[in-house]
Amino acid sequence: MTEFKKMKIVVIDDEQEILDMLKDFLSDKGYNVITTLSGKKGFEVVKQELPDLVITDLLLPEQHGLDVLSQIKDELFIPVIAISGIYKKYEVNKYIQDRFGDGFIEKPINLEKLLKMIEDILNE
Repeated sequence: MTEFKKMKIVVIDDEQEILDMLKDFLSDKGYNVITTLSGKKGFEVVKQELPDLVITDLLLPEQHGLDVLSQIKDELFIPVIAISGIYKKYEVNKYIQDRFGDGFIEKPINLEKLLKMIEDILNE
């Protein structure tokens, strides 16, 4: 009998409440979730863990989320969903879609919309 491998998601956000909410929600949906609080540390965790998907805030300490997103896409080719409560949705969404082809979710996060986006990206 083969063992079911949980899909791994790394979440990068500087708000512990957001990390806790996403970890609880996505873990309940069957994902293995790893969280981190900064851009620089987030990229290190992504390199070490090689997840199936990354969710990152854009306004992060130590390294901007767009820089983290760009590094992940350029070096590791892992899909990334950006989240932000600061940047205007249309501008950021268009930039991310044009440059990376993944997704953008505005804060406050609609968890069902996020889940649908994750499932679409991971083809589940």
